[in-house]
Amino acid sequence: MVTGRTKMKGFVKQMGLMFLCLVCLSLMLTQKVFAVSGISTDELVKSSEVIIAGKVEKASCHWSKGTVVTRATVKVSEVLVGSIDKKDIIVEYEGGKVGDLELKLTDAVSLTKGEEIILFLKTGQSKLNGTVFVIEGEAQGKYTVKNGIASKNGFTCEKNMDIVDNNIPVKELVAKIKTNQ
Repeated sequence: MVTGRTKMKGFVKQMGLMFLCLVCLSLMLTQKVFAVSGISTDELVKSSEVIIAGKVEKASCHWSKGTVVTRATVKVSEVLVGSIDKKDIIVEYEGGKVGDLELKLTDAVSLTKGEEIILFLKTGQSKLNGTVFVIEGEAQGKYTVKNGIASKNGFTCEKNMDIVDNNIPVKELVAKIKTNQ
Protein backbone atom coordinates (compact mmCIF):
# COMPACT_ATOMS: atom_id res chain seq x y z
CA MET A 1 0.00 0.00 0.00
CA VAL A 2 1.36 3.42 -1.03
CA THR A 3 1.09 5.99 1.71
CA GLY A 4 1.50 9.75 1.71
CA ARG A 5 4.85 9.28 3.40
CA THR A 6 6.12 6.98 0.61
CA LYS A 7 5.01 9.47 -2.07
CA MET A 8 6.78 12.28 -0.21
CA LYS A 9 10.05 10.31 -0.03
CA GLY A 10 9.85 9.68 -3.78
CA PHE A 11 9.18 13.36 -4.45
CA VAL A 12 12.10 14.46 -2.27
CA LYS A 13 14.38 11.97 -4.04
CA GLN A 14 13.32 13.28 -7.47
CA MET A 15 13.84 16.90 -6.39
CA GLY A 16 17.31 16.02 -5.08
CA LEU A 17 18.24 14.39 -8.38
CA MET A 18 16.94 17.38 -10.33
CA PHE A 19 18.95 19.74 -8.13
CA LEU A 20 22.10 17.65 -8.64
CA CYS A 21 21.56 17.70 -12.43
CA LEU A 22 21.18 21.48 -12.37
CA VAL A 23 24.37 21.89 -10.38
CA CYS A 24 26.28 19.64 -12.81
CA LEU A 25 24.88 21.50 -15.82
CA SER A 26 25.79 24.89 -14.37
CA LEU A 27 29.34 23.68 -13.63
CA MET A 28 29.75 22.49 -17.22
CA LEU A 29 28.49 25.80 -18.58
CA THR A 30 30.71 27.76 -16.19
CA GLN A 31 33.79 25.96 -17.48
CA LYS A 32 33.19 27.45 -20.93
CA VAL A 33 32.60 30.95 -19.57
CA PHE A 34 35.96 30.93 -17.77
CA ALA A 35 38.04 29.59 -20.66
CA VAL A 36 41.72 30.32 -20.04
CA SER A 37 43.79 31.94 -22.76
CA GLY A 38 47.53 31.25 -22.89
CA ILE A 39 49.87 33.99 -21.65
CA SER A 40 53.30 34.37 -23.25
CA THR A 41 56.49 34.83 -21.23
CA ASP A 42 56.77 38.33 -22.74
CA GLU A 43 53.27 39.25 -21.48
CA LEU A 44 54.00 37.84 -18.01
CA VAL A 45 57.28 39.78 -17.79
CA LYS A 46 55.59 43.05 -18.79
CA SER A 47 52.74 42.64 -16.29
CA SER A 48 54.92 41.54 -13.33
CA GLU A 49 56.61 43.82 -10.80
CA VAL A 50 59.09 41.19 -9.64
CA ILE A 51 60.20 37.81 -11.02
CA ILE A 52 62.09 35.48 -8.70
CA ALA A 53 63.62 32.04 -8.52
CA GLY A 54 63.35 30.35 -5.14
CA LYS A 55 62.15 27.51 -2.96
CA VAL A 56 58.89 27.15 -1.04
CA GLU A 57 59.80 26.98 2.65
CA LYS A 58 56.28 26.51 4.03
CA ALA A 59 52.64 26.91 3.08
CA SER A 60 49.67 27.20 5.41
CA CYS A 61 45.94 27.55 4.75
CA HIS A 62 43.60 29.91 6.57
CA TRP A 63 39.90 30.74 6.62
CA SER A 64 39.44 34.46 5.93
CA LYS A 65 36.56 36.67 4.80
CA GLY A 66 34.43 33.77 3.56
CA THR A 67 37.13 31.93 1.63
CA VAL A 68 40.19 29.72 2.04
CA VAL A 69 43.53 31.45 1.56
CA THR A 70 46.99 29.88 1.34
CA ARG A 71 49.99 31.85 2.50
CA ALA A 72 53.43 30.55 1.47
CA THR A 73 56.91 31.61 2.51
CA VAL A 74 59.36 31.50 -0.40
CA LYS A 75 63.13 31.73 0.08
CA VAL A 76 64.42 33.83 -2.83
CA SER A 77 67.58 32.49 -4.45
CA GLU A 78 67.65 35.01 -7.34
CA VAL A 79 65.73 38.12 -8.35
CA LEU A 80 65.40 37.94 -12.14
CA VAL A 81 63.42 41.16 -12.66
CA GLY A 82 62.69 44.04 -10.27
CA SER A 83 64.04 44.34 -6.77
CA ILE A 84 63.12 43.17 -3.28
CA ASP A 85 64.85 43.73 0.05
CA LYS A 86 64.12 40.38 1.64
CA LYS A 87 65.38 36.86 1.13
CA ASP A 88 62.06 35.42 2.36
CA ILE A 89 58.83 36.68 0.78
CA ILE A 90 55.16 35.93 1.45
CA VAL A 91 53.02 34.79 -1.49
CA GLU A 92 49.28 34.50 -1.01
CA TYR A 93 46.55 32.97 -3.17
CA GLU A 94 42.96 31.84 -2.86
CA GLY A 95 42.40 28.11 -2.39
CA GLY A 96 43.62 25.35 -0.14
CA LYS A 97 42.30 23.17 2.65
CA VAL A 98 41.27 24.10 6.19
CA GLY A 99 40.04 21.10 8.19
CA ASP A 100 37.54 19.24 6.01
CA LEU A 101 36.88 22.28 3.82
CA GLU A 102 38.85 22.37 0.57
CA LEU A 103 38.64 25.11 -2.05
CA LYS A 104 39.96 24.38 -5.57
CA LEU A 105 39.67 27.00 -8.27
CA THR A 106 40.01 26.79 -12.05
CA ASP A 107 43.45 28.04 -13.17
CA ALA A 108 44.49 28.28 -9.52
CA VAL A 109 48.09 28.10 -8.50
CA SER A 110 49.35 26.06 -5.59
CA LEU A 111 52.69 26.10 -3.82
CA THR A 112 54.07 23.06 -2.00
CA LYS A 113 56.82 22.99 0.62
CA GLY A 114 60.14 22.06 -0.96
CA GLU A 115 59.25 23.09 -4.53
CA GLU A 116 61.91 24.90 -6.57
CA ILE A 117 60.04 27.58 -8.51
CA ILE A 118 60.16 30.64 -10.73
CA LEU A 119 57.35 33.11 -9.96
CA PHE A 120 55.99 36.15 -11.79
CA LEU A 121 54.72 38.46 -9.02
CA LYS A 122 52.85 41.64 -8.20
CA THR A 123 52.22 43.19 -4.83
CA GLY A 124 48.67 42.90 -3.54
CA GLN A 125 46.51 43.32 -0.48
CA SER A 126 46.41 40.25 1.74
CA LYS A 127 43.07 38.68 2.59
CA LEU A 128 44.61 38.03 6.03
CA ASN A 129 46.63 41.18 6.78
CA GLY A 130 49.12 43.54 5.19
CA THR A 131 50.70 43.52 1.76
CA VAL A 132 51.86 40.30 0.10
CA PHE A 133 52.95 39.07 -3.30
CA VAL A 134 50.36 37.52 -5.61
CA ILE A 135 51.17 35.43 -8.65
CA GLU A 136 50.58 37.20 -11.94
CA GLY A 137 48.58 35.10 -14.41
CA GLU A 138 47.46 32.65 -11.70
CA ALA A 139 48.84 29.15 -12.52
CA GLN A 140 50.54 30.47 -15.67
CA GLY A 141 52.76 32.70 -13.51
CA LYS A 142 54.43 29.75 -11.78
CA TYR A 143 57.12 27.42 -13.12
CA THR A 144 58.19 24.35 -11.20
CA VAL A 145 61.89 23.62 -11.69
CA LYS A 146 63.13 20.03 -11.78
CA ASN A 147 66.34 18.70 -13.32
CA GLY A 148 67.03 21.99 -15.11
CA ILE A 149 63.57 22.10 -16.76
CA ALA A 150 60.90 24.72 -15.97
CA SER A 151 57.35 23.45 -16.37
CA LYS A 152 53.83 24.73 -15.79
CA ASN A 153 50.68 22.89 -14.76
CA GLY A 154 47.34 23.48 -13.09
CA PHE A 155 45.54 25.04 -16.03
CA THR A 156 44.08 24.18 -19.42
CA CYS A 157 44.14 26.70 -22.25
CA GLU A 158 41.20 26.98 -24.62
CA LYS A 159 43.27 29.17 -26.95
CA ASN A 160 46.81 30.48 -27.48
CA MET A 161 48.51 27.44 -25.90
CA ASP A 162 51.17 27.72 -28.59
CA ILE A 163 52.51 30.96 -27.01
CA VAL A 164 52.98 29.37 -23.56
CA ASP A 165 56.56 28.36 -22.76
CA ASN A 166 56.34 25.00 -21.01
CA ASN A 167 58.88 22.27 -20.30
CA ILE A 168 61.66 24.67 -21.22
CA PRO A 169 65.27 24.58 -20.01
CA VAL A 170 65.66 26.97 -17.06
CA LYS A 171 68.60 28.79 -18.71
CA GLU A 172 66.49 29.42 -21.81
CA LEU A 173 63.54 30.69 -19.76
CA VAL A 174 65.75 33.01 -17.67
CA ALA A 175 67.33 34.39 -20.86
CA LYS A 176 63.82 35.07 -22.29
CA ILE A 177 62.77 36.78 -19.06
CA LYS A 178 65.84 39.02 -18.94
CA THR A 179 65.56 39.86 -22.66
CA ASN A 180 61.90 40.92 -22.30
CA GLN A 181 62.27 43.14 -19.21
